[in-house]
Amino acid sequence: MRNSIRWTLIGWFGLLLASVLGVYGAVLLDRIPALTLDHVDAWLSAHANAFAAVLRWEPDEKTWDFDIRDEYLDEVAQEGYFRIWGPKGEAFEILVAANVEGPKWPTGTDGLRTRGDLRELEIAGPDGSRIFVGRSIAPELAEIASLRTTVVVAGLAVLALALAGGAWLARRALVPVATLSAQARSIGARNLSERLDEGACPVELRDLARSFNGTLERLEVAFARQARFTADASHELRTPVAIVRAQADQALLRARTPEEYRAALEACSRAARRMGDLVERLLRLARADADEESVRRESVDLGAVVREGADLLRPSAAAAEVDLRCETVPVRVGGDPRLLADVVSNLVENGVRYNRPGGRVDVSLVRDNGEAVLRVSDTGIGIPPEAQSQIFERFFRVDCARSREHGGSGLGLSIVRWIVEAHGGSVGLESRLDEGSTFTVRLPLDGGPDSSSIKVRLAES
Repeated sequence: MRNSIRWTLIGWFGLLLASVLGVYGAVLLDRIPALTLDHVDAWLSAHANAFAAVLRWEPDEKTWDFDIRDEYLDEVAQEGYFRIWGPKGEAFEILVAANVEGPKWPTGTDGLRTRGDLRELEIAGPDGSRIFVGRSIAPELAEIASLRTTVVVAGLAVLALALAGGAWLARRALVPVATLSAQARSIGARNLSERLDEGACPVELRDLARSFNGTLERLEVAFARQARFTADASHELRTPVAIVRAQADQALLRARTPEEYRAALEACSRAARRMGDLVERLLRLARADADEESVRRESVDLGAVVREGADLLRPSAAAAEVDLRCETVPVRVGGDPRLLADVVSNLVENGVRYNRPGGRVDVSLVRDNGEAVLRVSDTGIGIPPEAQSQIFERFFRVDCARSREHGGSGLGLSIVRWIVEAHGGSVGLESRLDEGSTFTVRLPLDGGPDSSSIKVRLAES
C-alpha cells in the first residue's frame, strides 16, 4: 500500500481533513463551556447587581436598608443561593437555599468562580458590604458533556464519510490510468504498430501516453531493423554456403584432374573468405551493440593512416582501371589507428568498386575549423536521392545484384559511421546519380596525449 497512488491520495486527503476537523473541533470544544455558561453568568451578575442596587446603610438608624420584595428573594432562592455581609463580615439574616452549603465569610475577591458543580459570583456592595450569589450548574455541565460527545461523534462520522468519498473519487480519478495500463498490456511484439489513444486521455496523462507511444515507435523500428538484419545476414551467408556445397558436391561426383580440384578448392576458398569477412563484420557490429567493442585512444597521424590505406588499395584500383589520387596534410587526431584505417579502406574501396573504367577516386585530408576533414570523392555510378538517407544502414544496397557481384556485404558504411561517431566525429554524403559521390568525415583534432580505452556503442541506424 505504501507505493499505491490511490492510498496515498486517500491518506493525504484523510490527514488534511482530520487536521481541519481537529482544529475546528478543538476550538469548538474550548468555546462550548463558555457559551453554555454565559447565561448562568448573566443570571448571577443580574441578581448580584440587583442586590447591590437596593442595599443602603442608614447612618441615622445605624442599620441596613434592604428594600426588596420577598417574592423576588424566593424566586432567586429556588434557582440558587445568596449571602450578604456587612463591612465587618457580619452576615445578613436573609433567605438562603437550605440545600446549599454556602460560604460563611466573604473572600474579599470580586469575580466569578466554579466550585465543583456550582457557579458563584462575589462582588463589592455599597458602603463596604459584600454580595455573594451562586447556583448549581449540574444541568449545564451535563449539556456540555453531551455537546462534546456530539461534536466528537459527528467529527468522526464526517471523517469516515469523507474518506469513503475520497476513496471513491480516487478510484474514479485513476480509471484513465487503469485504461492506459490495459491498453499498454495488450500491445506486444506482434502488434507494435498499435498506439495509445492520446486524445481520450485526461490532460494530465497525455504526456505519459505520448512518451509511451514514442517508446513503442522506437521499439517498432528496432524490431523491424532486427528482423531485417537477421534476414539479410541469413541471405548473405546463404550464397557463399551454397557455393561451397555446390563446388564440393560437384568435385565428389567423380574423379577430377588436379586442375579441376584446384579450381573447386579456389572457389570454396573465395566463398569462405567472403563468409569470414561477413562474419567478422557482423561480430564487430554485435560487439558494438553490446558495448563490448573497445576504442583505443591515442594520438594518431591521420595523414599517415590515409596514405597507407590508399597505397594498399592502389593495386585494386589499377585492376579496375580507376585512377586513385591522394593528397594529405599532417593532421593528428585522438583515436584508434586500426579502426581509422578501416574507415579509409572502406570508403576508398567503395569508391573503386562502384566506379567505371577510366574513372577517378580523389582522397584528401585537410584541417578546417579545428577539425580533420577527410573527403573521398569518386566519379562512379552515384546514389539516387531517395536512397541516400539509408546508405549507412546495415545491409542496405542501392543495387543489390551489382553489389553482390562486386562482393559487397552492405555493412561497410554502417561500420564507418559507427567508428566515426565513436571518435566524436560525423560522416556525410553528397552524391549525384551517374556523376559520383563524395563522403566527408569530420574528426576533432587531438587535444593531447591519451592512451585510454573506452567502450562505445553503435549508434542507432
